[in-house]
Amino acid sequence: MMGILIPLLFWLSIPLSLILSIIGVLKDKFWFVLLGAVLFIPIAYYLNGSPSLNGFAILLPLFQVAAAAALREGYKRWAWILLTPAILSVLWFVIVILFYQLS
Repeated sequence: MMGILIPLLFWLSIPLSLILSIIGVLKDKFWFVLLGAVLFIPIAYYLNGSPSLNGFAILLPLFQVAAAAALREGYKRWAWILLTPAILSVLWFVIVILFYQLS
């Protein structure tokens, strides 16, 4: 059971983190973005092992925390800018997985 539960929670935390962060910025709820940052920690830890990211991925949840702080201060544009690295890293991750599956 634990062999299935942990990967299931890992894979579900990726889209849930981004969805919560995007909803948080759209609705001006900074705590949604903070919750998204907490849910993003496992994928950031996993991506940190990638040689192409070379230690940068562990900082991705900090960008989301900074986006929450910007949103709390009323800087919505900065919140979007600070969410961009997390969104792009997940898109890169999905593209790599899809191309690996297709080849």
